[in-house]
Amino acid sequence: MSHAILVLGAAMRRDGSPGPALIRRARHAAALFHRLGAPLVLASGGFGEAEAIAAICRKAGVPEARLVLEPEARNTAENIAFSAPLLAARGVTRVTLVSDYYHLPRARLIARRHGLAVTGSAPPHRLGPPHRHAWLLLREAAAWLKALPPQR
Repeated sequence: MSHAILVLGAAMRRDGSPGPALIRRARHAAALFHRLGAPLVLASGGFGEAEAIAAICRKAGVPEARLVLEPEARNTAENIAFSAPLLAARGVTRVTLVSDYYHLPRARLIARRHGLAVTGSAPPHRLGPPHRHAWLLLREAAAWLKALPPQR
């Protein structure tokens, strides 16, 4: 198998159900699975995120045999670091990352640092109020600072 879809987790609600971003990402991954010709779908995320992604994908017709779960990651860097060996063990050489539009550039950078040949795909996303969009971009900017290599 040379290709996989890697779905990056997103927050769960307080009641343990998947939040809107996680639902959006999982549904998009299932649609890509059908469109790209049955690659592997790797669901990554701790706190029940991987299990929720897998459940949504199953409901959308992704067979159990094509789902792999990485249930330990607590952030984007861990999503990639913990998923990379699972992908390598299955002979995966190309990865399509699924996340939201504002998150994909940083996630692609991290994936490339782990030696993955990567593209990204974001589900459609209504921006909502301007302050919500601004908050997402500011949060991601802070995460970029953390992801940058230390200066010597």
